[in-house]
Amino acid sequence: MSDFSTRTYGKWIFSGEHSVLRGGPALVFPLFKKKLELHYTLGPGALVVDAIGENASDIMDMFPGVLEKALEILNRNDEVITGRIKFTNELPLGSGMGASSSLCVGFSRWFHYLGFVKSDEIYEFARQLENIFHGESSGVDIAVVLHEKALVFKRPNLIETLNIKNNFKLYLSHTGQKGITKECVNKVNAFIKADPIIGLKTDEKMIQTTKNAIQLFMNSSNSKDTNELIEILNSGYECFKIWGLTEGAVDAHINFLKSQGALAAKPTGSGGGGYVLSLWPDSINRNIGFEVIELFE
Repeated sequence: MSDFSTRTYGKWIFSGEHSVLRGGPALVFPLFKKKLELHYTLGPGALVVDAIGENASDIMDMFPGVLEKALEILNRNDEVITGRIKFTNELPLGSGMGASSSLCVGFSRWFHYLGFVKSDEIYEFARQLENIFHGESSGVDIAVVLHEKALVFKRPNLIETLNIKNNFKLYLSHTGQKGITKECVNKVNAFIKADPIIGLKTDEKMIQTTKNAIQLFMNSSNSKDTNELIEILNSGYECFKIWGLTEGAVDAHINFLKSQGALAAKPTGSGGGGYVLSLWPDSINRNIGFEVIELFE
């Protein structure tokens, strides 16, 4: 057998976070500016794992748990894997960019190469691995990492590619705080359990917001569309606020972006930290004091 290599990319969600777990649609995009590479070389002796890149330590922290879970799912706990695996990682954990999904997809492809997972089992196997990080993975992140296209995703098995037509000035910027998906999912679940009526209304609000976003992104943009997009982003932000996932660094970051000229902004991903999505009338000031990633260049 020859050496094995694979590359996966990050993702960002425009709308549908959290409600996607309860059957709502999500609008999600690949992020080709951030990637994870995996290279495996067969060899004798215990498996050697190494990682390089700006977020190498995140992969080293995640790998042992993913390997243990993978072998557990397959009932191969006594399996001895030899050789050397090397990661090159640009995706930060707890950012909403899909570090865990990129690792789980790359990992599943590696296990397919080893003969442990069939090709048509990669999606579900990766989704089960991602439960480690999400508590319950909807599968949306796994789907977009696998397809590498803009998707409309809806559980259990609706995955539609979307042709995007727009020239919106959208950016990602980091709040300076990690957002742990499992903690955010648990917080939303607790919120719904405590107040099912408001919980249902908030899900319905996010679902309608996502439907409006899907329709907007399927059409060419103009000034009227920009006003509609502002409303969509504000509506998504309101859902996160109701869920209690914007307090502290997230709200402060969004307020700062608006003070600098952003038209609207919302968390992307689980909330609680990580990256924020913002809309601008023109290009963002790249000397704003933190990393910004332009989307739809």
